[in-house]
Amino acid sequence: MAFEANYHRIACLWLMILTVVSTFSNSFAQNLQGFRGQKPFEINGSLSASLQFYTVDGIASRRQPFTWFLTGSPVMKLYGMTFPFSFTVSEQERRFSQPFNQYGVSPSYKWIKLHLGYRNVRFSDYTLAGANFLGAGIELNPGKFRAGFVYGRFARAVQEDSSSTDPRYRYLRPSYKRIGMAGKLGYGGKKAFIDVSAFGARDVIGSIPTPSLRSRITPMENLAIGIKNHIGFLKQKLTFDLDLGASLLTRDISGYDLEDPLPWQNTLLSVMAVNNSTSFFTAASASAAYSFAKIGSLRLGYQRIDPDYQSLGAYYFQNDVEQFTVSPSFSLLKNKLNVNGSYGRSHDNLNGKKLATTHRNVGSLNVNAALIPKLSINLGYTNFGVGQSRGLGDLFNDSLAVSLVNASYSGNLSYLFGTRIQRQTVGLMVNYQNTNDQNRFTRQYTGASSFVSALNYSHSHTAAHLNGNLSLSYVTIDTYGRKMVNIGPGLSVSKEWPKQKIRTSFTHNSQFRTTNGLRDGRVSNTGISASMSRKKQSFSMSVNNLHNRYQSGGDAVSYRNFAEYRGTISYGVRF
Repeated sequence: MAFEANYHRIACLWLMILTVVSTFSNSFAQNLQGFRGQKPFEINGSLSASLQFYTVDGIASRRQPFTWFLTGSPVMKLYGMTFPFSFTVSEQERRFSQPFNQYGVSPSYKWIKLHLGYRNVRFSDYTLAGANFLGAGIELNPGKFRAGFVYGRFARAVQEDSSSTDPRYRYLRPSYKRIGMAGKLGYGGKKAFIDVSAFGARDVIGSIPTPSLRSRITPMENLAIGIKNHIGFLKQKLTFDLDLGASLLTRDISGYDLEDPLPWQNTLLSVMAVNNSTSFFTAASASAAYSFAKIGSLRLGYQRIDPDYQSLGAYYFQNDVEQFTVSPSFSLLKNKLNVNGSYGRSHDNLNGKKLATTHRNVGSLNVNAALIPKLSINLGYTNFGVGQSRGLGDLFNDSLAVSLVNASYSGNLSYLFGTRIQRQTVGLMVNYQNTNDQNRFTRQYTGASSFVSALNYSHSHTAAHLNGNLSLSYVTIDTYGRKMVNIGPGLSVSKEWPKQKIRTSFTHNSQFRTTNGLRDGRVSNTGISASMSRKKQSFSMSVNNLHNRYQSGGDAVSYRNFAEYRGTISYGVRF
């Protein structure tokens, strides 16, 4: 309770500061004059509803036979202030613990922006970084002053439940109610700024009964602080970016307190829970870029994130990594030839506690050429290498170490010809990828390669509002002891009827399979759709059939033939 009281006091303090700043700002008083002459009330936006149908024969259903969705994006204006809303409603709320039915609004006027309802805000990559919350917030940007504050529920209380009779939802993972807040103060504009942000969140222990050990869920508390900076020189030709973060995370606030806390730990105890499950993490990313006039640019980057770095204001972090990258880019021959490249090296095991350290090397090169009119060429190459070396202890085994090089080569050629009324395009796409296992003990089991190619022809008749496309694909996949080949044609036709404002389309694709030279069946996919638009209303219908057949014997023993049907009806209105 003491910690929650601290949160409320901090929230009130932030609100008081922001209120004082906004009250005494001269520009705010001037902006209020803008209310005069504005319409008292306006509303516009869009609303759409859709029904989806599904049936299958031969295999178990992969989705519900009937679903519906209702989505809307209304925008309300009150004396010139904008209140954008968004919502999604469906029958899914009846089944899942976290609601799909979410409502939120972020009204703004001049340099003031509010956040109400379900919102996501980003202050820093390592503090509040887009986590969804239900609550309220404000962002102020008068001149070069930058400030923001949010407060709300970052996780909904969900009780543990393993009584469901539906095998797809046999176990419902619990979660504690999580209350959090974040603040940001900064100064600057697009060309140069510095922001300091902080995020704090705490799980409410009594929000759900104590979960079982099976769930591995414990109530947590987190305090994260970040500094973000951007600065440019030489008319923004030379730029520097820096993002620093530090996070203090207690994984189980119900655990025992420290018996003999150090002075700094005593200080933290007045702010948040600190015990044997508390960890401290740091993260940093920095980059420098220089733009050469009419030639290109060069960018250098560095990132280091501690193992297990976590902020409860973000959903995912790539942690336990240190990496360096260099990314050159050049434009030659009056932009007719563009070359982009990148190379990076990274490794994990930053704290030296893993049995092996994994090293990664990533390189890429892309060339775009338009040297001949109507002909464009794109060539690409990527190389990804991963290897392992000895880490902690003497348990590292060379025969099991990962040592792979994955190389990929791609090419795209496109030629445009015809007239303004009838445009035609011929295109060719190829991609080859090879995985080379350099470990002599495992290479015979993990080596693989694939080749993908497609020849495409498209024809567009502007006067007839008719578009057609023909394609032929060829795909091979080689793995240990197995070679699979897929060959298939594709066809698509679309027609617009301007007077009726109707658009119809038909698509069909087939793939004929062989495995080790033997026929292995085919798969076909056919779709038909029609849409109509009248003023501010739209209506569409579509049906799709997926048909999969295996040859007798072979894979037919393991896989079943099936036919799958999907249909969608949608209606939308703009107002």
